[in-house]
Amino acid sequence: MSKRSFFQTIDEKLEREFNVHETLKLLKSNINIYFSWGVSKVYNHQNKALMISVHGYIHSGWVMVTLGWNDTYAFRLLNNQFNEVSKETGVYCDMLRDMIDERIEKQPNYIN
Repeated sequence: MSKRSFFQTIDEKLEREFNVHETLKLLKSNINIYFSWGVSKVYNHQNKALMISVHGYIHSGWVMVTLGWNDTYAFRLLNNQFNEVSKETGVYCDMLRDMIDERIEKQPNYIN
């Protein structure tokens, strides 16, 4: 899928507006974890999606974070062609950073 066609069809994946800057601040609460993702680009799509270009150990591509009507986050891992690789829903704010980290960077032999 091209970037253009992805953004033309993105509205079906979005639910509600949220403070993208506040969510980004939450993801940066442990700056070492955030930097380990290899973030190169961050986009705010109509205050309904936070798009982050990452180059992690497990996943390289995009992370799209959205907020649902039930006040829980969802995030999707997208490859560089904007095709969905995986999706997590029902993620509470206190778990968002760690769940994203597990999906794009963390290895089983990491020491906590």
